[in-house]
Amino acid sequence: MKKTLAAILCLALLMSAVSILPAAAEETGAVAYLMYADGAWANQYWYDGNEYPVTAKNAEITGAGAYTVGLEFNEEAQGLAFTAVGIDKGEALLPTYTIEITAIRVNGEEIAFEKGYTSSDDGVTTRMNIFNEWVSEVPADARSFDGITENAKPVIVDKELFAAVKTVEVDFILHQYAIDTAYIMFADSAWANCFWMDGNEYPVTAKTAKIDGFGDYTVGLEFNEEAQGLAFTALGIVNGEKTYPGAYLRINAIRVNGEAIAFEKGYTSSDNDIETRMNVYNEWVAEVPADARSFDGKTDDAKPVIVDKELFAAVKSFEIDFTLLPVTDVAYIMYADASWANCFWMDGNEYPVKAATAEITGAGTYTVGLEFNEEAQGLAFTALGIVTGEETFNGYFIDITEIKVNGEAIEIGKGYTCSDNGIEMRENIFNEWVAELPADARRADGDLENASPIIVDKEAFAAVKTVEVTFNFIYGKPIKKEAAPMTKEEADALKQEGFNAYIGVQGKDTYVFRNAWDEANYGEANPEFFNRLTGWDDDKNAVDYGGSFADAQISGDGEYTVSFTTGDMGMGTTADYNMLFVSTDIPSAMIENGFLTIDNVKVKFGSGATQEYTEVDLEGTYAMIKIIDTYNQASAPAITCKVPGANETVAITFTVSNW
Repeated sequence: MKKTLAAILCLALLMSAVSILPAAAEETGAVAYLMYADGAWANQYWYDGNEYPVTAKNAEITGAGAYTVGLEFNEEAQGLAFTAVGIDKGEALLPTYTIEITAIRVNGEEIAFEKGYTSSDDGVTTRMNIFNEWVSEVPADARSFDGITENAKPVIVDKELFAAVKTVEVDFILHQYAIDTAYIMFADSAWANCFWMDGNEYPVTAKTAKIDGFGDYTVGLEFNEEAQGLAFTALGIVNGEKTYPGAYLRINAIRVNGEAIAFEKGYTSSDNDIETRMNVYNEWVAEVPADARSFDGKTDDAKPVIVDKELFAAVKSFEIDFTLLPVTDVAYIMYADASWANCFWMDGNEYPVKAATAEITGAGTYTVGLEFNEEAQGLAFTALGIVTGEETFNGYFIDITEIKVNGEAIEIGKGYTCSDNGIEMRENIFNEWVAELPADARRADGDLENASPIIVDKEAFAAVKTVEVTFNFIYGKPIKKEAAPMTKEEADALKQEGFNAYIGVQGKDTYVFRNAWDEANYGEANPEFFNRLTGWDDDKNAVDYGGSFADAQISGDGEYTVSFTTGDMGMGTTADYNMLFVSTDIPSAMIENGFLTIDNVKVKFGSGATQEYTEVDLEGTYAMIKIIDTYNQASAPAITCKVPGANETVAITFTVSNW
């Protein structure tokens, strides 16, 4: 996020900012209904104003709560092609809400059903599919009342139960916010007193927090026996990147053994795009990550270590007070009249106009406006802008629904969402400098045909005292940023120097490890640890587990192998891995730009069969081949993993091409 956002927000408030939040449901008339098509598409119902051979039981939505929708057919509906619960204009009017189905009745009898998910096909209507065979996987915008979508499905009923249907009813609960859980991750210096939200038992009583909206919360840990020292700790929200995407964590207080301790500023981020976290003490992070974000718009002064570990020498209890804050931005009208005398730009300068901006807090309906000190004459340019929208709400869509000039609604055409600089989001209203649609043009419905940078008749702006724009802000799947630029000449120069690949590992229980080559504390810069397998004794002293490594120098196309061989101590008593990987010094940008390819990854555990498994991680500065990463992988790898015993070898082979 731009460093200037905080200043801009302050300016917005000074300039008579008006925050137009999504209107309450009782004011908008949001309506829930049951979409339906039988096997022959003869008995249908869609909430579209048309007549259908059915009596519909719809529900006026008045906020979070329990509702029932249903259909009574004039003649029995035969079979089932499609059905879903829908909420008309729900994405605009109720953008954070989720649907939880509690009962389905066919001909008055309750039937079994599985778990569904809340989503939208068009960015306008909120829905939960009950039977939709056209969806092969859970969509990117899926959300769930419990924050978990991995176990949700688009087909949640047996269609055979709909063979002959006279009536169908669905009971559901509408939740305003998804429910999630916050907790403290912790490991003392011996990794003996730990807590992770993974379903396992630990020697600690955890005080978690039920997250059901933005606000203040407290989490804590009480150890059965004093935790000695500190290896790692962080504040986490289990599915936060999905339940509250882009939200910020702000720590307000930290207490150790009941006493408040000093702390510095942290940042909000995620290691796996699922769990939201704020590191409190994490020495494995050498620099603030690319996805770091902060409630005040600045991350250059934030750190992954915000406490003094000496204050954790002996810990019986540990608490954190924090606030979960929504993402915010500012929407406004850019404007220049025909003489460029009456203008407004969100740049901190003074203009002869009173601006009504809107605080953007997520999907919803908003209104912005301008009131000129003297009538603006004619029109040279105008657009709706969201100051840092491409960063704060990456992938979202603007859809202007109404424009009023001097209080009167004018005719508007079909626009599109885009950005001129990759930071500010906009929808052009009148822009004669655009000859064709830009490459980043997008619409929520995906239909760009006849979309234009001019959606109004400039004659309607002959003499303007006031102008007002109302728009829907619609959720959109985040857009992957373009690959970091790299020229062929730069790539060729790097190839002349060659690259290196290093095998890395970490045991699950013993934490016997070899870290990535560029890791700050135990990487290549610290050969005492990098050139051996290392573990820890009960007194927190490093233990040399011996072993040896066969790394690889990459000098052209071909097959390369890296491996490690354990010593007499093996990897201790662990029976599983936390991590198994290959870290390289190949810049991720080189692969993203197509100047090099890594594939055909194979792994061999001891004398076992060779297995294929490829995941090349390009999220960091350098490319990494991941075989196992329990910290970041959503599911276990599709291979059989074996931890080596004494004097056994694990080898990873891969192919480099396009040299």
